Amino acid sequence: MSIVPRRAAPAARLAAVAALAAAAGASAPVAALRPAHGRMPVPAAAVAAPPGPCRAAPRDAPADFDGDGASDLAAGAPYAAVRGRVRAGAVAVRTASGVTWLSRDAAARRGDGFGAALATGDFDGDGCDDLAVGVPDQVDGARRAGADGDGAVQVFAGSPSGLRPGPGPVLTVRSLLRRRGTARSLVGGRPPTPPGTARFGASLVAADLDHDRDDELVVGAPGLDGGGGVAVFGLRGRGLRPGPLVTQRTGWVDQSAAATDGFGTVLAAGDFDGDGRDEIATGAPGDGARGAGTVTVLDPLERSANYVSQDEPDVDGTAERADGFGSALAAADFDGDGRDDLAIGAPGEDRAGSAAYAEGAVQVLAGPGMRQLGPTRTGAGRYDRLGSALAAGDLTGDGVPDLAAGSPGDGTVRVFPGKGRARTITSPFGRYSRFGDALAVRGRTLLVGAPGAHGFAGAVLSLPGPYAAARPLPFAPRGLTGYALG
Repeated sequence: MSIVPRRAAPAARLAAVAALAAAAGASAPVAALRPAHGRMPVPAAAVAAPPGPCRAAPRDAPADFDGDGASDLAAGAPYAAVRGRVRAGAVAVRTASGVTWLSRDAAARRGDGFGAALATGDFDGDGCDDLAVGVPDQVDGARRAGADGDGAVQVFAGSPSGLRPGPGPVLTVRSLLRRRGTARSLVGGRPPTPPGTARFGASLVAADLDHDRDDELVVGAPGLDGGGGVAVFGLRGRGLRPGPLVTQRTGWVDQSAAATDGFGTVLAAGDFDGDGRDEIATGAPGDGARGAGTVTVLDPLERSANYVSQDEPDVDGTAERADGFGSALAAADFDGDGRDDLAIGAPGEDRAGSAAYAEGAVQVLAGPGMRQLGPTRTGAGRYDRLGSALAAGDLTGDGVPDLAAGSPGDGTVRVFPGKGRARTITSPFGRYSRFGDALAVRGRTLLVGAPGAHGFAGAVLSLPGPYAAARPLPFAPRGLTGYALG
């Protein structure tokens, strides 16, 4: 399984990037990018190797869509044009055979945002990782003014020949509501959500929640009526059978909720209590006192929820307006006690307490009690927005997880090693490339999305070690390429 920590508020991030693109005069070039017609062809020589059986990988191994043991990568370009339909979205997939592109092809519609969120995991237990693609801006029926999107998730199955060209299941809120009683028992006894607002698929993570050796798919729907929600597919069985839909009003969660909370905006998974099963960390960056943000750790099997905010006695700082606590999450065992810990980004944090300059901050909390580990790391300057994206892994090879944190406002990524001093990596595209808007770790390689590069057409860069130079990967800039990594 590959855990892909998600980053700050997808709806807000897309809106912010779109506004920056417009200010830079980049909207027209993004819309005019060469369409991505489904899977782009690859030279025959690149796919000549005979396929073998998929090989089951360790739980924390990088994504491997063809089961050949080599690390694969997916990068979302949610503003790519497809068949002339602007901002329909596409996903670049890199394997040992080369780079191909996935899209909804003839089914693509303008503004779908296909690729705004990604997750990789072995959902069917065949040893090959599958790819889940969020389409949060899809609208069912005619697009309505002010509708953010009903949303959907499209799943592509892995195989010894790579991701299968035909899409697999398409999951929606309706997939859950087909289960008897779901609409009223899990969404507070009211209709589940006004049309066009759920943004189902805005965040995704793969996790083994039931310890059955295949992955479940967890889907965030931050616009769901009543403050947002988190859906689980595949619990207690292989495949993506609809499971529980958890909201703040779910009985065993028992939280107050407001429409702007954004519960499910960000997801991460980790074994925070050391019982061998993953739990779900759920960010709600608009929740809590003054909309400062909160995080809830959910265990849908045990039906337990652990609420965390900056007002907790074991967490440094004070909950302040627009902190965005919970806008990014990453899980790893930072203290070496055999239980995962949780890194939390608060990109709106301001040391002066004014919410005006948003230097940003990152805090690490130890599982399972969520007591803070070490000091709060803060941004170096105004508008840095440190903590907009997070990723964890052993980049230095010393056996201790390191933490990477994006500061896209400054065009930098800071790496906090488990041992040694922090290092700052600067964007080769300049400060306004949104460098660090998405992060992922593959072995000892750090991957950085820069969706604002090339006039907001986007780029993905690779750093084979925390002290190496950033090198662009061969992903075409099609429209916020690098906005999501999986």
